[in-house]
Formats: sequence, C-alpha cells, structure tokens
Amino acid sequence: MAVFAESIDIAASPDDVWAVAGDVQNISGWLPFIGESRTEGDYRHCETEAGPLRERILVHDDEARRYEYTILEAPMEIEFIHATVQVTPTADGAHVEWSTLVTPDELVDAFSPIYRAGLENMKRQLES
Repeated sequence: MAVFAESIDIAASPDDVWAVAGDVQNISGWLPFIGESRTEGDYRHCETEAGPLRERILVHDDEARRYEYTILEAPMEIEFIHATVQVTPTADGAHVEWSTLVTPDELVDAFSPIYRAGLENMKRQLES
C-alpha cells in the first residue's frame, strides 16, 4: 500500500478555501480531471475523460475543514483507496493537503499529477 500527499499554500482565508475544497459536489469546478460531478447522499459521481468514478464520502467535517472518501468504481483497477482533503490555517492564509493510501502502488503515478493540477487550479481561482 502506498501513501502519498500533495499540498499547497493559498493566500485566502481557511473558510474561503474550505468553501471550495469542501464542496464535494462541485469538485469539477477546480479539478480539471473531472468534467462533471454530482452527489446523491454520501455518494459522489464524477465523469472523466477516462470514464466514470463513483465515490463514497466517508467523513465531511466543516469544523475541522476535512473530508475523507473512497473510490468504489473507477476506469482503472483500484484495490483500495482512502483519501483525505484537509484545510488548515497558516499565517498567510490556508494550507491544503490531499493525502491518500492506495493499492496498487503504481496508482501514485496516476493520481499525484491529477491532485497537483487540481490544487494549483484551486490556488489560481482563489488568489485571482
């Protein structure tokens, strides 16, 4: 099982960053890999160029500015995945960390650039 994380500092209030990062239904608004997204209860459905994703939101905590999810169905073979998005305050704004446990290990090479692109896009949106 591989463990990896991508993170970024954003010059915006933690609440403003959480309003974007924690809005699980609208992940398509900042993550370029996702073309469309919607939620039904605890389940998030995403459309990508590679195919559909079905995820389950396991924890969504506005007070802690954190959510956790797992991918149930994907266009690639995933044995196990558990991801966490966490927003924490910094002296100049907010820090966002997207950490993941995944099997097989090779998926780190697929997910890491997607996470990085999404966090950079979120930063551009919030700092402009």
